[in-house]
Amino acid sequence: MKLGILCTMINGFGRRGFYNSQEIGLGRALVRKGCRVVVYKCLKRTKNAKRECIQAEPGLAVWYLPVPGLGAHGYLFPGVLEKDLDGLLCFGDNQVFLPHIYDFCRKNEILFVPYIGTAHSLHGGLRGRVMDAWFRAGTLKIFRENPVIGKTEKAREELKALGVSRITVAPVGLDGAVLKHDFAACDPGQLRREFGFEPDDVVVLSVARLEQEKRPLDLIGMFMRIRHRKKFRLILVGEGPLGQEVAERIREWGIGKEARIISRVPYEEMWKLYVMSDYFVNLNRGEIFGMAVMEAVYYKTSVAAVMAPGPALTLQGMEGHCLCRDDGQVEEWLTKEYPPEHSLAESSEKMIRDFSWEKCADAFLALAEQKRGEE
Repeated sequence: MKLGILCTMINGFGRRGFYNSQEIGLGRALVRKGCRVVVYKCLKRTKNAKRECIQAEPGLAVWYLPVPGLGAHGYLFPGVLEKDLDGLLCFGDNQVFLPHIYDFCRKNEILFVPYIGTAHSLHGGLRGRVMDAWFRAGTLKIFRENPVIGKTEKAREELKALGVSRITVAPVGLDGAVLKHDFAACDPGQLRREFGFEPDDVVVLSVARLEQEKRPLDLIGMFMRIRHRKKFRLILVGEGPLGQEVAERIREWGIGKEARIISRVPYEEMWKLYVMSDYFVNLNRGEIFGMAVMEAVYYKTSVAAVMAPGPALTLQGMEGHCLCRDDGQVEEWLTKEYPPEHSLAESSEKMIRDFSWEKCADAFLALAEQKRGEE
């Protein structure tokens, strides 16, 4: 069976070389099940962006395609899609430029399956209302007519409320092929020295875009309240519209030696930051899944995350980590006694076992085989 995976989001989602790519992880799982897979990854059209195809592994081709767009919404001209696909899974969410992709699939008798984490705009105000109305006027009609895979039960509930009836839930997973498997043999103290810290520093890590919903300024405020409770150091990995304000706040409060912003880290180096860090913090109350949260658990970094759909699922039953009701509980977790090593190790094993791409691959394959059986 020949299957396609499409990601039209151009907001940095799964940015090449910097993230554990969801679409490639799913592609690898489908290849393991005997499929041939083509991934179509849209990029924001810039001067340096170029169209290219790489062979990630036998049976898995990945196209990187610069496209025009609006905000996070990329517009892919469907002529690049192969007409002999049996099915196309689209990382859709509330993407508004999908109706013409669906028309292409329908004309070529290709199963179209949206994969959804949220069906509403993450932006507030007028911009969010406009994008939600645009989505409901076009893309939502397609979701109602086709089988849909939701990433979480929260996504299922949202889709059902919007009139979508055929919904399967399958969580995202970690792509084990790009994780470092011998990280436990590495010395966290030596890694701290590599990044300019002392071996006895207590490092708090955040990996997120520096934008309002991720709450980086609130994290700095939290750091100021607890910084003397332990020998805390803070690392924020990310860039975004609040980058300058975050940097100014660090300078204003005179914590430049204790708090650091790293705009980008190549993915092959990210494991070092997880392993050298004692804690990982996620303050996003609307976190859809939180791939960085999952990676932190895998690398045995104690996670404190405020309640949100993604962490509520991935941290369930995870010893050594805390799903927090509010910021106060996050502070309490960071300042109390550190969880035991065996709890972190057990959670690491549970994460890689329970959150692989197998469930999503099986759900997509089942829909494709059902369609083939109906023909």
